[in-house]
Amino acid sequence: MRRLAQEFKDTRPTNEPNTTVDYQDPTDVDEVQDEIKNGVIDPISQTFALWIRTKMYRRHVRESLARMMEYTSVLFNKIKVISENTEKRQSKVEQRQTNLEERFKDVIANATTDSEVIDARSSERLGNFKTLDERLEYFENIIASVIPVGFDVTIVHNLGAQPVVNVRTWTHGIGVLPLGTEPTGLFGGSASQSIQCTVKHVNSSECIVTIPLDYKTDSLPVKIDEHKYLLIDGQNSRSVVFDLIL
Repeated sequence: MRRLAQEFKDTRPTNEPNTTVDYQDPTDVDEVQDEIKNGVIDPISQTFALWIRTKMYRRHVRESLARMMEYTSVLFNKIKVISENTEKRQSKVEQRQTNLEERFKDVIANATTDSEVIDARSSERLGNFKTLDERLEYFENIIASVIPVGFDVTIVHNLGAQPVVNVRTWTHGIGVLPLGTEPTGLFGGSASQSIQCTVKHVNSSECIVTIPLDYKTDSLPVKIDEHKYLLIDGQNSRSVVFDLIL
């Protein structure tokens, strides 16, 4: 059985031009990642690996590396095409699902005969909803995003007082995403917005801040300074800041 790693020796290249490179690392490459050791390696990649390990002349090694890069590009473009086709099919599936849900709502709307239920689907302020469930979902979303109910954040501030607490939030800010990776139009993060909250002072050193359910996360607040605490929701690329004002 052929070894995957050949022995490396301290070698200075000879009999070739430009021999100023001095290879000084005599240690063997004796570790192989499990993904490689237990994975499937296609024959072409095995050929490239064999060439790089065994070719005598540097120009042959360079050509082996060049062909390997070209082959990598071929694989990348195949994967890219598959990914794009999958994304297109997914979009079509989502559109069909949306159309099916709309048709289902139309069926329910046309099948409803109870006048009270029909009236409950209409609003002078918000217009008409196809189903009563759709209107209830609309109000639930408002409650979850605006009304300070559903998510308690405990802050141990040790200020010896009962501070006023202001809560602000933004998305895609520094510290949540690397600068330059945010969506177009959100360079450095979105604009800061205030969050409605209620505060319960447990004692002069601790308070419980309740904010809307939409901001719920498993993350814990991090102390920035004695008057500022930061909650980072990595899943939603969101930052929530608690300002304690005396």
